[in-house]
Amino acid sequence: MATVLIAERFVLLVLEPDSGRVSLSRPDTDADMLCAAGLLFDLIVQHRLGLDAGGRLHVDASLPVSNALLNAAAQSLADLPGASAAEALRQVRSRLGGLTRRVLESLYDRDFLHRQRDWRFWRRDSLRYPLRSLQARNDAVATLQQASRAPQDLAGLGLLLLADVSGVLAAHLGADQHEQATRILLGLNQADEADEGRAALALLRRALLD
Repeated sequence: MATVLIAERFVLLVLEPDSGRVSLSRPDTDADMLCAAGLLFDLIVQHRLGLDAGGRLHVDASLPVSNALLNAAAQSLADLPGASAAEALRQVRSRLGGLTRRVLESLYDRDFLHRQRDWRFWRRDSLRYPLRSLQARNDAVATLQQASRAPQDLAGLGLLLLADVSGVLAAHLGADQHEQATRILLGLNQADEADEGRAALALLRRALLD
């Protein structure tokens, strides 16, 4: 089975299993922006997105990435020689329009979700994606819980970050795990520039919180 993206795991965490709608605990949070961050996190994990000498993000788009969404995210940054975290997030969100829907469709294509239309409405948002694979959601929760115990895992750290910013961290972690996860995330504030992956995650976290 193909690797599940950080953005896909995030959507599984915030999806209402029965209604099939994405629900964020913080209503002012932009789901598309968080999905954009998830794709950037995966590019960091794959060493395709890093920091230049000036501390700005740069992408290596010289070779295609196997995943279509990741490849599109990398290509969207190819014309930026160096970008701030906020610029990179906006670029990916803008170039990959309707990003949350695209992630939902990716999960549907892999049989993790159903796809249903609410025929009472003719709007674009009338599509719903009820959960099909409980195992996929359980795996996303397990990844989050494991990340609260393994701060060195960049992919897990990225998922922790998204769950925290979206306000769903407490819904999936016990009290002790939540306390540990909070300490891990606060530790990003002291990320050493020599640790390029964590430093890049820290920049993106600050941009999401601003």
